[in-house]
Amino acid sequence: MIKEIALGLRNRCHFHDSSTVGEWSGTAEDTFVSLWDYDEYVKEYTKKNNGLSAFDGMLYMPDEFLLDVDGANTEAARQSTIGLLILLKDLDVPYNIYFSGTGFHVGIPGQAFRWKPDKNLHIKVKSVLKSFGVYDYADPSVTDKTRIIRLLNTRNSKSGLWKVKIEEKMLHDTADKIRAYAIKPNTWVVEGEFECEPVFDVLSKKVADTGKHATNSLGRVPDPVNYPCIQKMMEGTTFGNRHAYALRVASHLRWRWDEDTVRMIMENWRQKVDTEEKPFFLEEMDKVVSDCYKGNYRYNCKDELKDKLCSNTCRLYSTKKTESVMTAIEMNKVMEDFFKSDIKPIDLKALYGQSFPIYPGEVVILQAPPKSMKTMLLQNWVNHWKKPTYFMEMEMSPRQIWSRFVMIEKGWEREQIEEHYKAMRNGITDDFKWLTVDYGTCYPQELGKRIEQLPVKPEIVVVDHMGLMKTKHKDLNMKMEEASQGLMELAVHHNIIVFAVSEITKQAFHEGMNLASSRGSFRIAYNANKLLSLSPTKTADGKVSQLHIKSEANRECESLNVNVWVKGVNITEVEVPAYERETQQISN
Repeated sequence: MIKEIALGLRNRCHFHDSSTVGEWSGTAEDTFVSLWDYDEYVKEYTKKNNGLSAFDGMLYMPDEFLLDVDGANTEAARQSTIGLLILLKDLDVPYNIYFSGTGFHVGIPGQAFRWKPDKNLHIKVKSVLKSFGVYDYADPSVTDKTRIIRLLNTRNSKSGLWKVKIEEKMLHDTADKIRAYAIKPNTWVVEGEFECEPVFDVLSKKVADTGKHATNSLGRVPDPVNYPCIQKMMEGTTFGNRHAYALRVASHLRWRWDEDTVRMIMENWRQKVDTEEKPFFLEEMDKVVSDCYKGNYRYNCKDELKDKLCSNTCRLYSTKKTESVMTAIEMNKVMEDFFKSDIKPIDLKALYGQSFPIYPGEVVILQAPPKSMKTMLLQNWVNHWKKPTYFMEMEMSPRQIWSRFVMIEKGWEREQIEEHYKAMRNGITDDFKWLTVDYGTCYPQELGKRIEQLPVKPEIVVVDHMGLMKTKHKDLNMKMEEASQGLMELAVHHNIIVFAVSEITKQAFHEGMNLASSRGSFRIAYNANKLLSLSPTKTADGKVSQLHIKSEANRECESLNVNVWVKGVNITEVEVPAYERETQQISN
C-alpha cells in the first residue's frame, strides 16, 4: 500500500510505501501523511493531472484510522475527546490517543471496520461513523478522499508543539500540562493488543442504528420557505435531467459555499443519480462544477426547470414577476399547488363550534380596549393548539405570564398554583415544550432574524402588542403601518401564522368597534388577513366576566361570532349566537 507524504500544506504528492512512513517522524517541521491508503494508480493519476484534485481511484482502509477532535481551544477539544473515548469503550473499540499540537487525534484499528476497497470508501465510512455517534465528538470533514493528517512526532509550526502520543490519564489533567508535555517529541509505545472484531460495517447497505439518534420529524426536512425548487432537485432525478439539474444545484451552491464544500455535496448528489446502466462519471460532475465557476452561472426564478418545481411556500414566491400578470393556466397551477400541499390550518371550531381556519402565511389582528384580557385569550388559544409558539410579550412579567399559562393548562385558581410551588413540586414544564416567550421588543424587520435563531422554528408567532414594537417613525400612523407591514412580510416569508394585538381609538372605545377601529394607520386592516374584535363585559368591581369575539373582516368566507364566560384566566362557558349556530348547521 502507498501513503502520501506532505512536507507542509503546499508541498504534497510525495508517495512512499506505507511501511516506511515512520522514517519521516522526528521532523521539526509540519509533516503530514494521508489518512487513506492508495494503490499504484495514485501515482499515475497525479502525474497525469498534476495533483490529486477530483481523484477517482480506489481507497483502502489504513491499519490505524485517525479521528480528529478539535475545539475552540485545547480545553474544549480535551472535553470532546473524553466523550469520544467513553463512546469507543461502550463499542469495545481500542484506541491510541495523540495530542496534535492544538487538538487531539484518536486512532482506532482498521480491523474495527468491515470493508473492501472502494472509490467511495470515505463516504461510506463517514456515514457509518455518524450513525454510531462518533461525529458528535470528532470532526466529520476529516474523511475526505485526499485528506492528510499530521504525522506522529512532527512539529506544529503554529503552536510550536509536537504531535505526541499520550496516556489516557493525561486527558484528565489540565490542558496546560498536556501542552507542556508536547514541547518535545517522544517515541514511547504502550505495549498491548491493538485489534478488535469488526464493529463498523461499511459493506452493509443499511447504516446501523444504535438508538442514539432516534428518528424525529423535527429538523429532518428542510424549511419549505428556502428554495423548494433546489430542495427537490437535491433529492435526485432520472436519466435525461441529470446534467440540467446538476448545473442548477451547483450554481446555487457555488454562490453560497466554498468550492471544497460544493464539490463534496455534488459528489454525494452524483452518487444518488449514478446507475450501472447510465453512469454519471466523476469527470462529468467535475466539469459541471468547474463550468459553474468559470461561467459564473446563475439561474433565477424564471428559469424553466426551477419554475416547474416552484412552490407557493417559497419566500421568493410573492416577488416573482410572473405574479403581477398571470394567465388562467398559471392561476390554476397556484390553486393546484395549494391543495396538493394539503396544508393543515389551525381552527377555532373545537373551541367555539364555528369553523374559523387560519392558514400559515396569515396575519390575525386582535383589536380590543385596554384591560380586556386579550393576552389571556391568546394564551388560551395557543395552549389549546400546542403548536411550536413564539410569544413576544412586552407588557407583563415572566412570573405573570407563566402563572397564567399554568392556571390555563391545569384549570387552577391562584390559591392552587401558590400551593403547588410552595410544595416545590415539579413536572409542569413538560406540558410546555412547545412554548418560547420573548420579553424584549425589537424592530419589525428584526423579528424574522430572532425566529431564525431559535432551535425550533415556530408555527405560531404572537405579538403583544404592535404598539410596543420599535420603529424609526414618530408619527403614530407611520409607526403602526411599519409594524403591520413587517408582520405581514414575516408571515408570508416564513410561512407561519402571526397573531398581533392592536389598540383601538377612543371613538371605538365609546361607540363600538368596526373595520377602522385599530389605533393608527388604516393600513393595519389592509395588512391583516383576519381582523377580530374583542369586547369585554365587566362586573361591578371591574373584573371581566364575559368576552364577545367577533370577526370584522376575513379574506376567506368564514366568520366568527361567539360569547365566552371568564373566571380568572380560564374560559368556563361558550355561547354561539342563534344565527351563527343555525348558519353553521346549514354549512355542515
